[in-house]
Amino acid sequence: MQTIQLSNIFKQQAHQTILKDFTLTIPAQSNIGIQMSHVEATTLFNLLRQTTPQTSGVMTGLTPARIQAIFHDDGFYPQLTVSTYLKTFQHISTFETDLDDILQYFALKDVAHTKIKHLSFDQQQRLALLRAFILQPDLLLIESPLTNAGIELYLAALAYTREHGVTVLLTSYSLEELVLTSTTIFRYRPNQGLELTDLATESSSDSAHTSEDTPRPIFKIASKVEDKTVFFSPNEIDFIESVNGVSQLNVSGEQFTSSQTMSELEQQLTTLGFFRCHLSYLVNLQQIAELISYSRNSYTLILKNKSKLPLSRGKLTDLKALINF
Repeated sequence: MQTIQLSNIFKQQAHQTILKDFTLTIPAQSNIGIQMSHVEATTLFNLLRQTTPQTSGVMTGLTPARIQAIFHDDGFYPQLTVSTYLKTFQHISTFETDLDDILQYFALKDVAHTKIKHLSFDQQQRLALLRAFILQPDLLLIESPLTNAGIELYLAALAYTREHGVTVLLTSYSLEELVLTSTTIFRYRPNQGLELTDLATESSSDSAHTSEDTPRPIFKIASKVEDKTVFFSPNEIDFIESVNGVSQLNVSGEQFTSSQTMSELEQQLTTLGFFRCHLSYLVNLQQIAELISYSRNSYTLILKNKSKLPLSRGKLTDLKALINF
């Protein structure tokens, strides 16, 4: 597959702007995740498959016949068995591998002769992935595939798909889901376009860098998610909350656990625009949108994402000194 490039894509539908200033490069065999809503994901997938035109902007490198999409609410033929259903798609593709040999990699071998209507939702998600794999796409678009059950089985099937040269672009509103499934993660914000979220990566060439090549240290907050570590820049964090003595990073509506205490985080983040508005909260000052006074001694901070945080009465004077109001 050649590199796909989307430049300044704008898509308006029914007098509503769905995508704005959307710029993305999809190299061959990349593994990209994008945090976005169902409507935004559906629109993006349709643009990439060219079943709908963009309002403005440029897209290059697309071969729609080599692109497959799996939506979260994909339909099946419930009366067919898994084997019969898959053979239907094998007949219209150039896939020659025996299905019995491939079912095990998608954890479906034991349900090969089961009707689809009797499958669990996570089994149906793996069935959709295998169906797409049989059609041998260059680019596979997937929307929010993980469920509470069968996560490890799906991740193994997804890894098998990638190992066979399929480029994957996965969307979800859950940042944690993207962390588990993708190595390069973006967040789409309607007013800002795509923003890259940093993930922990290891490079075999790191040890070969000389002191002249080593960049100056930058500050990140780390959070462990399964077998990965996610790094957040301070400006990505809306606020930090102490829950049962555990520090929770709040990032675009998602919560990530930090191993550091609130006191440690306060010491590190105060000079980077954070304020201890309450014993249990550290707030990013740039995210404060409103201050509401319910009484002389009761205050609430409203953030840009509509979160509400308490402001201790003794902190009001300090806050006024910081943001001059």
